[in-house]
Amino acid sequence: MVNKAYSLKNDTNTNKQTNSKNLFKIFHQNIRGLKSKMDELSNSLFPDYTHIMCLTEHHLKDYEIDNLPVDYFKLGSKFFRHKFKSGGVCIFIHEDVEFFAISLDKYC
Repeated sequence: MVNKAYSLKNDTNTNKQTNSKNLFKIFHQNIRGLKSKMDELSNSLFPDYTHIMCLTEHHLKDYEIDNLPVDYFKLGSKFFRHKFKSGGVCIFIHEDVEFFAISLDKYC
């Protein structure tokens, strides 16, 4: 797993994009089984945590996602398969980011 978070902004003097530490950062990883990779994930994000972390193919059940300890993040949204094995998506929000959750259950 490789964590490369690049933040870009336009430099008004040169009209080119340059790195900036003040932008919103999103991390996505097709994790292919989250339970056994929590330490590796945490180590790859430290110390420059992103604002949003989206993990696909987590292979967890509903209750496992709810009880998953992820340092510095809170669970923002989740999806898991009811009938099939594996799959799923979970989105974690950094604890310093304010957000409100909307239930999409009635739409799915």
